[in-house]
Amino acid sequence: MGATELWIDTRLTKEAMDHLWDDINEGKQRDARKQLAGNISKSEFIPDKDNWFYENVLKQLTEKLYFREWNNYYNVHVAKSAPPPIFKLYELWVNYQKQHEFNPPHNHSGGMGYSFVVFMKIPTHWKEQHALPFCANSGAQYASDFQFLMGQGNVEVLTMEISLSPEDEGRILFFPSWLIHQVFPFYECEEERITMSGNIYLLPGS
Repeated sequence: MGATELWIDTRLTKEAMDHLWDDINEGKQRDARKQLAGNISKSEFIPDKDNWFYENVLKQLTEKLYFREWNNYYNVHVAKSAPPPIFKLYELWVNYQKQHEFNPPHNHSGGMGYSFVVFMKIPTHWKEQHALPFCANSGAQYASDFQFLMGQGNVEVLTMEISLSPEDEGRILFFPSWLIHQVFPFYECEEERITMSGNIYLLPGS
C-alpha cells in the first residue's frame, strides 16, 4: 500500500460543513486540552448532534479505509468468516490555533481505530508563510503545514506535507489512528486557525 493510500483526502459538502459549524456554535463545551497533544490555547469537545456527521460522512469513510485492507475485505465479503464491522464515533473536538502555537508529533487513541481532521478555517496561505524570511532560506519550508510522519526504528522516517490555504476550508483528511502527524505554527496573522478532529473505534465483537 502506497503512502497516500494510508489516508483519504476529500472535501465535505456545504451541508456537512454547516452541520459542523452548528455543532461548534452549540454552546459552552468541555475543555479538551489536557487530553490532547496540542500546544494551543483552546480545544473543546463538542457533540455530533443526532449522530449526523458520523452517519452521513464518517461511516462511509471508515468503511472505505477499513476495506482497503485485503484481509478485512476477504474475511467479511468473501470467506464470510467475520461479521461486518460496527464502528462508533467516540469523541469529537475543535481546535483553535493561534499564531506561534503548534501540535507536536502524535497519534490518536494509542493507535487504535481511525481519526480525522477537518480544516474549518484557514486564515493564512502557505505561499506567504513559506516566503517568510526565516523560512524562505531553509531547505525544509514547513511553516503553517500539516504533516504526516511514516516509519520508525531503523527505517528512514518519510514525511508528507499538506500545505494549507483558505482554499482548503472544507477539506477532510481521514486516516488510521496510529499514523503520526503534526501541525507546524503559522506567523504574522492575528486570526485563529480552526480545525475539527475526532476518533472512531471498532466496537468489540464486530
